[in-house]
Amino acid sequence: VSTQSTGNFTRAYAISSEEFAAKLSTAGSIGEEYLRPTLEDDAVLMIDFEELAPGEPGPSEKEEEGGNEVSREVLARKLEQVQNMYLELLESRTGPTKTDGYFESYADYSIHYDMLSDRSRTEAYRDYIYKNPAVFEGQDVLDIGCGTGILSMFCARGGRARSVTAVDNSRIVDKAKAIVKLNSLAGVIDVVEGKAEELPADRSYDVIVSEWMGYGLLFEAMLDSVIHTRDRLLRPGGVMVPSRASLLLYLVGDVKSHNRRIKFWRDVYGFDMSPMVTETSGEAVVESVGERNIISTECGFKHFDLGTVKVADLEFTSPFEVEITKPGPLTAVSIHFTCNFDGSEFSVCLDTSPTLPDTHWLQTVLYLPEPLEASGRVRGSVAYKRSVVNKRGYVIDLELETEQGESVRQTYHLN
Repeated sequence: VSTQSTGNFTRAYAISSEEFAAKLSTAGSIGEEYLRPTLEDDAVLMIDFEELAPGEPGPSEKEEEGGNEVSREVLARKLEQVQNMYLELLESRTGPTKTDGYFESYADYSIHYDMLSDRSRTEAYRDYIYKNPAVFEGQDVLDIGCGTGILSMFCARGGRARSVTAVDNSRIVDKAKAIVKLNSLAGVIDVVEGKAEELPADRSYDVIVSEWMGYGLLFEAMLDSVIHTRDRLLRPGGVMVPSRASLLLYLVGDVKSHNRRIKFWRDVYGFDMSPMVTETSGEAVVESVGERNIISTECGFKHFDLGTVKVADLEFTSPFEVEITKPGPLTAVSIHFTCNFDGSEFSVCLDTSPTLPDTHWLQTVLYLPEPLEASGRVRGSVAYKRSVVNKRGYVIDLELETEQGESVRQTYHLN
Protein backbone atom coordinates (compact mmCIF):
# COMPACT_ATOMS: atom_id res chain seq x y z
CA VAL A 1 0.00 0.00 0.00
CA SER A 2 1.44 3.36 -0.97
CA THR A 3 2.05 6.30 1.36
CA GLN A 4 -0.54 8.17 -0.74
CA SER A 5 -3.32 5.65 -0.10
CA THR A 6 -2.42 5.49 3.61
CA GLY A 7 -2.57 9.27 3.92
CA ASN A 8 -5.83 9.60 2.03
CA PHE A 9 -7.65 7.03 4.13
CA THR A 10 -6.32 8.08 7.56
CA ARG A 11 -7.06 11.74 6.86
CA ALA A 12 -10.60 11.01 5.73
CA TYR A 13 -11.54 8.61 8.51
CA ALA A 14 -9.24 9.78 11.38
CA ILE A 15 -8.36 6.26 12.46
CA SER A 16 -5.26 4.94 14.20
CA SER A 17 -2.44 3.07 12.48
CA GLU A 18 -3.55 -0.12 14.25
CA GLU A 19 -7.13 0.25 12.95
CA PHE A 20 -5.83 1.00 9.46
CA ALA A 21 -3.60 -2.12 9.53
CA ALA A 22 -6.58 -4.24 10.59
CA LYS A 23 -8.64 -2.93 7.66
CA LEU A 24 -5.84 -3.69 5.23
CA SER A 25 -5.42 -7.23 6.55
CA THR A 26 -9.06 -8.04 5.66
CA ALA A 27 -9.25 -6.03 2.43
CA GLY A 28 -9.27 -8.08 -0.77
CA SER A 29 -8.11 -5.11 -2.79
CA ILE A 30 -7.48 -1.40 -2.38
CA GLY A 31 -10.73 0.42 -3.04
CA GLU A 32 -11.34 3.95 -4.15
CA GLU A 33 -11.73 5.12 -0.54
CA TYR A 34 -8.00 4.51 -0.06
CA LEU A 35 -6.99 6.39 -3.22
CA ARG A 36 -9.21 9.48 -3.10
CA PRO A 37 -7.29 12.56 -1.79
CA THR A 38 -8.91 14.33 1.15
CA LEU A 39 -6.86 17.51 0.74
CA GLU A 40 -6.43 19.01 -2.72
CA ASP A 41 -2.75 19.27 -3.76
CA ASP A 42 -1.68 17.56 -0.52
CA ALA A 43 2.05 18.23 -0.12
CA VAL A 44 2.52 15.28 2.23
CA LEU A 45 1.44 12.86 -0.50
CA MET A 46 3.99 14.28 -2.96
CA ILE A 47 6.99 13.36 -0.84
CA ASP A 48 9.37 10.54 -1.73
CA PHE A 49 10.04 9.11 1.74
CA GLU A 50 12.83 6.86 0.51
CA GLU A 51 14.85 9.95 -0.41
CA LEU A 52 14.24 11.56 2.98
CA ALA A 53 14.58 8.62 5.34
CA PRO A 54 18.01 8.50 7.02
CA GLY A 55 19.65 5.40 8.41
CA GLU A 56 21.12 2.17 7.16
CA PRO A 57 21.81 1.53 3.46
CA GLY A 58 19.06 -0.22 1.52
CA PRO A 59 19.21 -3.61 -0.19
CA SER A 60 20.85 -2.40 -3.40
CA GLU A 61 23.52 -0.54 -1.43
CA LYS A 62 24.17 -3.63 0.64
CA GLU A 63 24.62 -5.70 -2.51
CA GLU A 64 27.09 -3.15 -3.89
CA GLU A 65 29.10 -3.52 -0.71
CA GLY A 66 29.24 -7.27 -1.26
CA GLY A 67 26.62 -8.20 1.32
CA ASN A 68 24.44 -11.24 0.56
CA GLU A 69 21.74 -10.68 3.15
CA VAL A 70 19.73 -7.66 4.31
CA SER A 71 19.30 -7.46 8.07
CA ARG A 72 15.63 -7.74 9.06
CA GLU A 73 16.34 -5.38 11.94
CA VAL A 74 17.74 -2.75 9.57
CA LEU A 75 14.64 -2.99 7.38
CA ALA A 76 12.36 -2.76 10.42
CA ARG A 77 14.19 0.32 11.67
CA LYS A 78 13.96 1.96 8.26
CA LEU A 79 10.24 1.23 8.05
CA GLU A 80 9.75 2.77 11.50
CA GLN A 81 11.68 5.88 10.44
CA VAL A 82 9.45 6.31 7.39
CA GLN A 83 6.29 5.75 9.44
CA ASN A 84 7.35 8.28 12.07
CA MET A 85 8.26 10.87 9.43
CA TYR A 86 4.89 10.40 7.77
CA LEU A 87 3.02 10.79 11.06
CA GLU A 88 4.96 13.95 11.96
CA LEU A 89 4.15 15.49 8.58
CA LEU A 90 0.52 14.43 8.83
CA GLU A 91 0.20 16.06 12.26
CA SER A 92 1.81 19.26 10.99
CA ARG A 93 -0.95 19.59 8.38
CA THR A 94 -4.05 18.24 10.14
CA GLY A 95 -3.31 18.29 13.87
CA PRO A 96 -2.58 15.42 16.25
CA THR A 97 -3.55 11.93 15.08
CA LYS A 98 -4.77 9.08 17.23
CA THR A 99 -1.67 6.98 16.45
CA ASP A 100 0.17 7.78 19.68
CA GLY A 101 -1.97 7.29 22.77
CA TYR A 102 0.95 8.18 25.02
CA PHE A 103 -0.03 11.81 25.62
CA GLU A 104 -3.71 11.04 25.97
CA SER A 105 -2.95 8.44 28.64
CA TYR A 106 -1.73 11.31 30.82
CA ALA A 107 -5.17 12.89 30.66
CA ASP A 108 -6.34 9.99 32.84
CA TYR A 109 -6.67 11.33 36.38
CA SER A 110 -5.81 7.97 38.00
CA ILE A 111 -2.27 8.23 36.63
CA HIS A 112 -1.81 11.56 38.37
CA TYR A 113 -3.21 10.17 41.60
CA ASP A 114 -0.67 7.34 41.47
CA MET A 115 2.21 9.76 40.87
CA LEU A 116 1.18 12.36 43.42
CA SER A 117 0.51 9.76 46.11
CA ASP A 118 3.98 8.27 45.54
CA ARG A 119 5.64 10.07 48.45
CA SER A 120 9.17 8.99 47.59
CA ARG A 121 8.82 10.55 44.15
CA THR A 122 6.95 13.73 45.02
CA GLU A 123 8.85 14.54 48.20
CA ALA A 124 12.23 14.08 46.51
CA TYR A 125 11.37 16.95 44.16
CA ARG A 126 9.74 19.03 46.88
CA ASP A 127 12.63 18.68 49.32
CA TYR A 128 15.25 19.48 46.70
CA ILE A 129 13.38 22.58 45.49
CA TYR A 130 12.48 23.90 48.93
CA LYS A 131 15.93 23.32 50.44
CA ASN A 132 17.98 24.78 47.58
CA PRO A 133 16.53 28.29 47.20
CA ALA A 134 19.71 29.54 45.50
CA VAL A 135 18.98 27.26 42.53
CA PHE A 136 15.47 28.61 41.92
CA GLU A 137 15.04 32.07 43.46
CA GLY A 138 14.65 34.73 40.78
CA GLN A 139 15.24 32.20 38.00
CA ASP A 140 13.28 31.24 34.88
CA VAL A 141 12.21 27.61 35.18
CA LEU A 142 10.86 25.18 32.58
CA ASP A 143 8.79 22.19 33.77
CA ILE A 144 8.62 19.52 31.03
CA GLY A 145 5.59 17.24 31.30
CA CYS A 146 4.00 19.29 34.05
CA GLY A 147 0.88 17.16 34.54
CA THR A 148 -1.19 18.71 37.32
CA GLY A 149 1.51 21.34 37.88
CA ILE A 150 2.81 20.15 41.24
CA LEU A 151 6.51 20.62 40.41
CA SER A 152 5.81 24.04 38.90
CA MET A 153 4.02 25.11 42.06
CA PHE A 154 6.91 23.83 44.20
CA CYS A 155 9.24 26.02 42.12
CA ALA A 156 6.98 29.08 42.29
CA ARG A 157 6.06 28.93 45.97
CA GLY A 158 8.95 27.19 47.73
CA GLY A 159 11.68 27.97 45.21
CA ARG A 160 10.48 31.56 44.62
CA ALA A 161 11.22 31.33 40.89
CA ARG A 162 10.76 34.48 38.84
CA SER A 163 8.79 32.59 36.20
CA VAL A 164 7.79 29.02 35.48
CA THR A 165 6.74 27.71 32.08
CA ALA A 166 4.78 24.47 32.58
CA VAL A 167 4.36 22.48 29.37
CA ASP A 168 2.37 19.28 28.75
CA ASN A 169 0.96 17.74 25.59
CA SER A 170 -2.18 16.21 27.11
CA ARG A 171 -5.58 17.54 28.09
CA ILE A 172 -4.48 17.62 31.73
CA VAL A 173 -3.26 21.16 31.06
CA ASP A 174 -6.84 22.41 31.47
CA LYS A 175 -6.85 21.13 35.03
CA ALA A 176 -3.31 22.40 35.61
CA LYS A 177 -4.37 25.93 34.62
CA ALA A 178 -7.32 25.78 37.02
CA ILE A 179 -5.12 24.43 39.83
CA VAL A 180 -2.48 27.13 39.32
CA LYS A 181 -5.14 29.84 39.37
CA LEU A 182 -6.84 28.35 42.44
CA ASN A 183 -3.52 28.50 44.31
CA SER A 184 -2.90 32.15 43.31
CA LEU A 185 0.18 31.33 41.22
CA ALA A 186 -1.06 32.31 37.77
CA GLY A 187 1.13 35.41 37.90
CA VAL A 188 4.26 33.23 38.01
CA ILE A 189 3.29 30.00 36.21
CA ASP A 190 2.37 29.94 32.54
CA VAL A 191 0.79 26.60 31.56
CA VAL A 192 1.36 25.74 27.90
CA GLU A 193 -0.25 22.92 25.95
CA GLY A 194 2.10 21.29 23.45
CA LYS A 195 5.44 19.54 23.10
CA ALA A 196 8.49 20.93 24.85
CA GLU A 197 10.51 20.45 21.66
CA GLU A 198 8.21 22.92 19.92
CA LEU A 199 8.56 25.78 22.41
CA PRO A 200 9.84 29.01 20.80
CA ALA A 201 13.62 29.23 20.61
CA ASP A 202 13.60 32.93 21.56
CA ARG A 203 13.07 32.06 25.23
CA SER A 204 15.70 30.33 27.37
CA TYR A 205 15.70 29.02 30.94
CA ASP A 206 17.98 28.81 33.97
CA VAL A 207 16.51 25.55 35.29
CA ILE A 208 14.78 22.58 33.63
CA VAL A 209 12.69 20.40 35.94
CA SER A 210 11.10 17.20 34.70
CA GLU A 211 9.81 13.92 36.06
CA TRP A 212 10.65 11.99 32.89
CA MET A 213 11.45 8.56 34.34
CA GLY A 214 9.53 5.50 33.13
CA TYR A 215 9.56 1.80 33.95
CA GLY A 216 13.10 0.48 33.73
CA LEU A 217 14.05 4.19 33.76
CA LEU A 218 13.87 4.74 29.98
CA PHE A 219 10.46 3.35 28.98
CA GLU A 220 8.25 6.06 27.42
CA ALA A 221 11.30 7.74 25.82
CA MET A 222 10.45 11.04 27.54
CA LEU A 223 14.12 11.64 28.25
CA ASP A 224 14.58 12.18 24.51
CA SER A 225 12.32 15.25 24.72
CA VAL A 226 14.16 16.54 27.78
CA ILE A 227 17.53 16.22 26.03
CA HIS A 228 16.36 17.95 22.86
CA THR A 229 14.82 20.78 24.88
CA ARG A 230 17.91 21.10 27.10
CA ASP A 231 20.11 21.54 24.05
CA ARG A 232 17.81 24.22 22.61
CA LEU A 233 16.64 26.20 25.62
CA LEU A 234 18.84 25.74 28.70
CA ARG A 235 21.13 28.69 29.31
CA PRO A 236 24.89 28.12 29.74
CA GLY A 237 25.52 26.98 33.29
CA GLY A 238 21.86 26.05 33.72
CA VAL A 239 20.64 23.36 36.11
CA MET A 240 18.96 20.04 35.27
CA VAL A 241 16.60 18.59 37.89
CA PRO A 242 17.28 15.75 38.51
CA SER A 243 21.03 15.93 37.87
CA ARG A 244 21.98 12.26 37.40
CA ALA A 245 20.33 8.88 36.93
CA SER A 246 21.59 5.30 37.23
CA LEU A 247 20.37 1.82 36.35
CA LEU A 248 21.09 -0.97 38.84
CA LEU A 249 20.23 -4.62 39.29
CA TYR A 250 19.89 -7.45 41.77
CA LEU A 251 19.52 -11.17 41.15
CA VAL A 252 16.30 -12.73 42.42
CA GLY A 253 15.47 -16.16 43.82
CA ASP A 254 11.68 -16.43 43.90
CA VAL A 255 10.56 -19.88 42.77
CA LYS A 256 6.91 -19.22 43.60
CA SER A 257 6.72 -16.19 41.30
CA HIS A 258 8.69 -18.00 38.61
CA ASN A 259 6.20 -20.89 38.70
CA ARG A 260 3.32 -18.42 38.49
CA ARG A 261 4.79 -16.70 35.43
CA ILE A 262 6.51 -19.56 33.60
CA LYS A 263 5.76 -23.06 34.92
CA PHE A 264 2.01 -22.33 35.05
CA TRP A 265 1.69 -22.81 31.28
CA ARG A 266 3.04 -26.35 31.32
CA ASP A 267 -0.06 -27.73 33.04
CA VAL A 268 -3.25 -25.69 32.68
CA TYR A 269 -6.16 -27.88 33.84
CA GLY A 270 -4.30 -30.89 32.49
CA PHE A 271 -3.34 -29.27 29.16
CA ASP A 272 0.20 -28.44 28.06
CA MET A 273 0.27 -24.78 26.96
CA SER A 274 4.07 -24.52 26.94
CA PRO A 275 4.12 -22.59 23.60
CA MET A 276 2.94 -19.66 25.74
CA VAL A 277 6.22 -19.77 27.68
CA THR A 278 8.03 -18.23 24.71
CA GLU A 279 5.80 -15.17 24.98
CA THR A 280 5.68 -14.81 28.75
CA SER A 281 9.40 -15.40 29.29
CA GLY A 282 10.12 -12.67 26.76
CA GLU A 283 8.20 -10.01 28.66
CA ALA A 284 9.84 -7.55 31.03
CA VAL A 285 7.45 -7.60 33.98
CA VAL A 286 6.81 -4.53 36.15
CA GLU A 287 6.14 -5.72 39.69
CA SER A 288 7.33 -5.54 43.29
CA VAL A 289 10.23 -7.93 43.96
CA GLY A 290 10.44 -7.72 47.75
CA GLU A 291 13.69 -7.57 49.68
CA ARG A 292 13.32 -11.14 50.95
CA ASN A 293 13.72 -12.46 47.38
CA ILE A 294 17.05 -10.74 46.65
CA ILE A 295 19.95 -13.21 46.50
CA SER A 296 22.90 -11.05 45.40
CA THR A 297 24.79 -7.85 45.90
CA GLU A 298 23.66 -4.76 43.98
CA CYS A 299 25.38 -3.64 40.76
CA GLY A 300 25.04 -0.32 38.97
CA PHE A 301 25.45 -0.96 35.25
CA LYS A 302 24.68 2.38 33.55
CA HIS A 303 24.97 6.00 34.66
CA PHE A 304 23.70 9.19 33.02
CA ASP A 305 24.71 12.81 33.62
CA LEU A 306 21.57 14.73 32.67
CA GLY A 307 23.60 17.80 31.82
CA THR A 308 25.57 16.06 29.06
CA VAL A 309 23.78 12.83 28.06
CA LYS A 310 22.88 12.50 24.37
CA VAL A 311 19.96 10.65 22.82
CA ALA A 312 22.43 8.20 21.26
CA ASP A 313 23.58 7.23 24.78
CA LEU A 314 20.14 5.79 25.53
CA GLU A 315 20.99 2.61 23.60
CA PHE A 316 23.84 0.70 25.18
CA THR A 317 25.35 -2.58 26.36
CA SER A 318 26.85 -2.67 29.85
CA PRO A 319 28.58 -5.47 31.79
CA PHE A 320 27.72 -6.42 35.36
CA GLU A 321 29.13 -8.64 38.10
CA VAL A 322 27.50 -9.55 41.41
CA GLU A 323 28.15 -11.86 44.35
CA ILE A 324 25.50 -14.38 45.36
CA THR A 325 24.55 -13.77 49.01
CA LYS A 326 21.94 -16.56 49.27
CA PRO A 327 23.03 -19.64 47.31
CA GLY A 328 20.12 -21.43 45.67
CA PRO A 329 17.76 -21.05 42.70
CA LEU A 330 18.31 -17.95 40.54
CA THR A 331 14.99 -17.14 38.87
CA ALA A 332 15.16 -13.55 37.61
CA VAL A 333 17.05 -10.28 37.29
CA SER A 334 15.49 -7.20 38.90
CA ILE A 335 16.26 -3.77 37.42
CA HIS A 336 15.67 -0.51 39.31
CA PHE A 337 16.97 3.04 39.10
CA THR A 338 18.11 5.99 41.17
CA CYS A 339 17.88 9.71 40.42
CA ASN A 340 20.21 12.15 42.15
CA PHE A 341 19.31 15.78 42.79
CA ASP A 342 22.64 17.51 43.44
CA GLY A 343 22.52 20.77 45.37
CA SER A 344 25.08 22.96 47.13
CA GLU A 345 22.85 23.17 50.20
CA PHE A 346 20.84 19.94 50.06
CA SER A 347 21.01 16.80 47.88
CA VAL A 348 18.38 14.11 47.41
CA CYS A 349 18.47 10.56 46.03
CA LEU A 350 15.26 9.04 44.70
CA ASP A 351 15.81 5.27 44.89
CA THR A 352 13.41 2.64 43.48
CA SER A 353 15.32 -0.31 44.97
CA PRO A 354 13.37 -3.41 46.10
CA THR A 355 15.09 -2.98 49.48
CA LEU A 356 13.04 0.20 50.06
CA PRO A 357 9.30 0.96 50.17
CA ASP A 358 7.74 0.61 46.73
CA THR A 359 7.37 3.56 44.40
CA HIS A 360 4.84 3.59 41.57
CA TRP A 361 7.66 2.45 39.25
CA LEU A 362 8.14 -0.80 41.24
CA GLN A 363 10.91 -2.89 39.59
CA THR A 364 11.40 -4.25 36.07
CA VAL A 365 11.83 -8.01 36.31
CA LEU A 366 13.45 -10.29 33.71
CA TYR A 367 12.39 -13.88 34.43
CA LEU A 368 14.80 -16.60 33.32
CA PRO A 369 13.30 -19.39 31.19
CA GLU A 370 14.41 -21.91 33.83
CA PRO A 371 15.84 -21.44 37.36
CA LEU A 372 19.61 -21.82 37.70
CA GLU A 373 21.52 -23.03 40.74
CA ALA A 374 23.87 -20.18 41.62
CA SER A 375 26.62 -19.49 44.14
CA GLY A 376 29.78 -17.40 44.08
CA ARG A 377 29.94 -14.77 41.36
CA VAL A 378 27.60 -14.18 38.43
CA ARG A 379 28.75 -12.15 35.44
CA GLY A 380 26.91 -10.89 32.42
CA SER A 381 25.65 -7.92 30.43
CA VAL A 382 22.47 -5.92 29.91
CA ALA A 383 21.68 -4.17 26.62
CA TYR A 384 18.95 -1.58 26.07
CA LYS A 385 17.78 -1.13 22.47
CA ARG A 386 14.90 0.86 21.00
CA SER A 387 11.86 -1.20 20.08
CA VAL A 388 11.05 -1.26 16.36
CA VAL A 389 7.40 -1.98 17.22
CA ASN A 390 6.70 0.68 19.86
CA LYS A 391 8.69 3.89 19.51
CA ARG A 392 8.43 4.48 23.26
CA GLY A 393 9.38 0.93 24.18
CA TYR A 394 12.66 -0.91 24.68
CA VAL A 395 14.13 -4.32 23.98
CA ILE A 396 16.39 -5.59 26.77
CA ASP A 397 19.00 -8.26 26.00
CA LEU A 398 20.29 -10.19 29.00
CA GLU A 399 23.33 -12.45 29.15
CA LEU A 400 24.60 -14.04 32.36
CA GLU A 401 26.84 -16.91 33.44
CA THR A 402 27.28 -18.52 36.84
CA GLU A 403 30.49 -19.83 38.34
CA GLN A 404 29.00 -23.29 37.89
CA GLY A 405 29.07 -22.81 34.12
CA GLU A 406 25.33 -22.36 33.58
CA SER A 407 24.37 -19.50 31.28
CA VAL A 408 21.35 -17.65 29.91
CA ARG A 409 20.89 -15.46 26.87
CA GLN A 410 17.40 -13.99 26.59
CA THR A 411 15.60 -11.04 24.98
CA TYR A 412 12.81 -9.14 26.76
CA HIS A 413 10.33 -6.57 25.55
CA LEU A 414 9.34 -3.56 27.63
CA ASN A 415 6.33 -2.24 25.76
